[in-house]
Amino acid sequence: MTIDDPTKRYKIEFYYYLLDIVTTCLDERFNQLKSRDSFDFLYDIVELRNAPPDGLDTKCRNVAVILQDHESRNIDGLELREEIKVLSTSLKPGIGPKETLKFIGRHNFCPNVNVALRILLTLPVTVASGERSFSKLKLIETYLRSTMCQTRFNDFATMSIEHEVAEDLNYTDC
Repeated sequence: MTIDDPTKRYKIEFYYYLLDIVTTCLDERFNQLKSRDSFDFLYDIVELRNAPPDGLDTKCRNVAVILQDHESRNIDGLELREEIKVLSTSLKPGIGPKETLKFIGRHNFCPNVNVALRILLTLPVTVASGERSFSKLKLIETYLRSTMCQTRFNDFATMSIEHEVAEDLNYTDC
């Protein structure tokens, strides 16, 4: 069936398709955020030095299962456990996940811990930045709803969301 009306065609072929992709991505992000509790043990790796082996093994396997995508694995649970044991003896007490990640990067080892820490540190950020963008978009839309066309609204929204980039622009060269 062909659609002659350009507005309906736009809604069906682009708008609804895009909304479906955004909704699916948001669902995936929030599901990842729910699984964030499984990563909490990585906040203090030094404390895991004295952890019972069975408890650490279970936690590492849970993280490996969460990060498994069908048949491909991002990390191996048993290797993660062994890397944590080695890493816990190399770190100073009180070091956080960000500093641990920097330590791993400097010494170029523990690839499984590296992946797990990167995910731990980026999960809350990705959700929060998306929420801030939608919040900013809603404020702009409410304030300027009846005074501009869609293209101009999109441009203002982009400038507002990416305000750090907009502040660095030099307008005298234009």
